Amino acid sequence: MLDDKQGRIRVVVPNLMGYPADFPQTSYHAFYDPASGEPEPSDGRPAFEGLRPDFVWPEGS
Repeated sequence: MLDDKQGRIRVVVPNLMGYPADFPQTSYHAFYDPASGEPEPSDGRPAFEGLRPDFVWPEGS
């Protein structure tokens, strides 16, 4: 994932980008909006309205 300097976030989606099935699984759901009316994911991974609270952009981003 990277910040493209225009305020947008790009995310790698392994299964759509040809990575093998054994690529590490995601650890949480980002950008879940409870106001959307969509049910919260029920796969046991936490869901956040943005990036997880302890996420920090790397230096130089």
